[in-house]
Amino acid sequence: MNKFIEIIRHAFAIEKKDYDDLSDKEKEQLDKLAKGIVSRGLTTPSIMFLESVKPLNFLGSQVMLFFRPIVAAIFPTSSYDRMEAILEKRKSIEWLIVRIEEFETRKKEKVG
Repeated sequence: MNKFIEIIRHAFAIEKKDYDDLSDKEKEQLDKLAKGIVSRGLTTPSIMFLESVKPLNFLGSQVMLFFRPIVAAIFPTSSYDRMEAILEKRKSIEWLIVRIEEFETRKKEKVG
């Protein structure tokens, strides 16, 4: 029962915790995703989507955990597992949004 309470506290926590810090590998993976979004011209819809689901990122990681057996039957799961772990951290969505905006700005500066 105590473990359940800790999980619920984590899912609905709003204060900053030490476990929110992203590792360099996690930042690299989010940067790769951000670059892919910008290169496909999906900056605006992606930011709108990410901002709307930001409060639910931990829940999203748990949904990914639920669908893992189905995904594993079709695709290799190494990057899927890493993304699931990244989404458990509260800063991950905000980091991704900031990086998408930075890469979009760089893209516009190169063109303009």
